Amino acid sequence: MYKNFIGKIKVHGGIIPLMILCVFVLNACYKKAPTSLEVAVQFSNGEFVKNARVKLIAEPSTSSSQVPIINDSTYTNAGGLAFFDMDKYYKSGQVGVAVLKVQAFYYGLNGYETIQIIEEKRNRTVIVVQ
Repeated sequence: MYKNFIGKIKVHGGIIPLMILCVFVLNACYKKAPTSLEVAVQFSNGEFVKNARVKLIAEPSTSSSQVPIINDSTYTNAGGLAFFDMDKYYKSGQVGVAVLKVQAFYYGLNGYETIQIIEEKRNRTVIVVQ
């Protein structure tokens, strides 16, 4: 029975459309994991800072005068954490997302870190304001 079925498959009529269908089905199964950035802002004594402004600026990969693609900011919550959804800057298949300068400001105190965002991961950094 199995041999009869194999013998009836034609190259143009069966195998090629079947392979194309498999490619589309397998491609549809891939689900992109979220890419995010979590920034914790602390005082030098380790206490978390609420309502601190956190700003993201893309570090240019070349020495050009082009406007940075990523220029975003938000405020920390009551736990001293700021969250950024990086999916709007990352597309599937893209190699790398960005190298960012993350700055935090709180009433005259400031601090910064440089971080490389890894795609489809929950990226985290801690900034100490002084």
